[in-house]
Amino acid sequence: MDVKQNPGGNFNWIAPVYDALAFLVFGRKLQRAQGIFLDRIPPKASVLLVGGGTGWLLEQLLVRCKPERVLYLETSSQMVARATRRMARKSLPGTVIFWVGDETTLDPSNQFDVILTPFLLDLFNEQTLQNRLIPSLLRVLKPGGMWLVTDFVLPPAWWQKVLLWTMIRFFRLIAGIETRTLANWQQCLTDAGLSHQARKPQVDGMVSAEVWTR
Repeated sequence: MDVKQNPGGNFNWIAPVYDALAFLVFGRKLQRAQGIFLDRIPPKASVLLVGGGTGWLLEQLLVRCKPERVLYLETSSQMVARATRRMARKSLPGTVIFWVGDETTLDPSNQFDVILTPFLLDLFNEQTLQNRLIPSLLRVLKPGGMWLVTDFVLPPAWWQKVLLWTMIRFFRLIAGIETRTLANWQQCLTDAGLSHQARKPQVDGMVSAEVWTR
């Protein structure tokens, strides 16, 4: 697969500084938001983690949730390399398959109890979410399965809107993401037949941590 043509962009070259940039702008707030609902994941679950970046959330997942297996799906080979090094360096327990690819490479026969998409849905426009990303992920989510979403939402304050606009322009220029404005991913999930279970606003209302079920 040519990840350069992926509508979610190519984060290879920015991988070495991605965490530092996020910390510079938001401190630890984005990390804390991703961990909000991890306690909802049952032990021995099969988990699909899509767009896990450099592996911080994977570490939390393995330590806190003790899943039976994890498929770590990431389009950036450099992000995967950093995540694998993190797992080896910290001797993290668990069975993890690292896979460089996107949602279209998933085998529908490989089903999961839980899907995690940390700061993934904001990379795409609504057409891609509705016609490609969400249907592809739903095909591998078991009936009654859980989807944990942590992502940006339209914020309340004008300066937050400016910051979000700047971030989208930056990642369009640097990584080639397709979106120009933040998609209403919550409505897209609802339209796909998912049921909303819980929501906690984070980062002063710029981010929402949510639980959806199939």
